[in-house]
Amino acid sequence: MQKRNNRLVSGFSDKHRFQYFAERYFSKKGADRALTLGCGHGELERGFAGFFKRHDAVDLAEGAIEQATKQARDLGLKRIHYSVADLNAIRLPRCTYDVVFGISSIHHVSNLEHLFTEVSLALKPGGYFFLDEFVGPNKFQWTDAQLAAINEQLGMLPPDLKISLYDGTPKASVRRLKIEEMDAVDPSEAVRSEDILKLLPLYFDILEVKGIGGTILHMLLEGIAGNFAENDARAVSYLEAIFQTEDQLISNGSLQHDFAVIIARRKPTRVERILGRQVAYFVSKSRSRLWVKSRGSVGHPRK
Repeated sequence: MQKRNNRLVSGFSDKHRFQYFAERYFSKKGADRALTLGCGHGELERGFAGFFKRHDAVDLAEGAIEQATKQARDLGLKRIHYSVADLNAIRLPRCTYDVVFGISSIHHVSNLEHLFTEVSLALKPGGYFFLDEFVGPNKFQWTDAQLAAINEQLGMLPPDLKISLYDGTPKASVRRLKIEEMDAVDPSEAVRSEDILKLLPLYFDILEVKGIGGTILHMLLEGIAGNFAENDARAVSYLEAIFQTEDQLISNGSLQHDFAVIIARRKPTRVERILGRQVAYFVSKSRSRLWVKSRGSVGHPRK
């Protein structure tokens, strides 16, 4: 699965999305400052260790932040700084970041307009917003065509590949959950996921959108993905057949990508267009200092 996603984003099975992004948009010496929105346990920040002079990261879960902080401290990674924040209400320091990452967290945000405004103001002139996100139907309200394709592929699998790793029973057909059922598990799940690609162009210049499918695979493999061992040629052949089916249905317009890697850039201001980004950066930075001073902030992401 990861090799397939790598090919769809970078063109190479052994080059992952972050490597592709770093090589294409940044020099080998790295960059000054980054921010991760929804960092979880901090895998991304540890993976980028040494690339950024400072890497801030926030998450709503206090437990995740505690674990991420401990792991970074245990590894001696002093450039990573974690804090708790709600992405629906977060306030960010102005003109501070070279890149902001949103990794499987933005589809949990209901107040997208607020978040996108904050990110655009927090980026330096020319700064990047990198998203790896679910952009499919809100609240997982799968279309009839999508459900039909998922269940057709599920029906073609041999019994042993359909055994649920949750309870040991054969996986039955996939159905569309009711909104009440979704909210009972997680009211933030895919709350406005299908609005992400619609709203982003209002706040950023979109440089790349790399669809990585998932329209069939996401729910088809839920609970049974572990049956498809990489060293099992028979299992892999079934998986590759599903890849081809999903790719074909997306290619002919029958289905859309449910997941995408998106690389966006802060829209240039009038000052940037007239004076250039370098001059605009110093103007924006001066305004940023005044903004920080007026709020008594030290420039860290805040709750």
